[in-house]
Amino acid sequence: MILVLAALIAVFLAGSVCGIFAMLVIGIHAEERRHSRPGSSSSLAGSASRRMLSTQSANARTERVKAGR
Repeated sequence: MILVLAALIAVFLAGSVCGIFAMLVIGIHAEERRHSRPGSSSSLAGSASRRMLSTQSANARTERVKAGR
């Protein structure tokens, strides 16, 4: 009985965490779309998420290699 109760609680908590993550992703996506439309006012969340998504780490930057001719 305790094992069944623990499994139910674990499933509930996992669903809650996944739901919260999904709402966060959907909210950021909606804010990005609202921010990218012409004539819309920019919000703090849209500006911050755009800056965060557009930044690159030092490892992610690739240098261009000239073609050997």
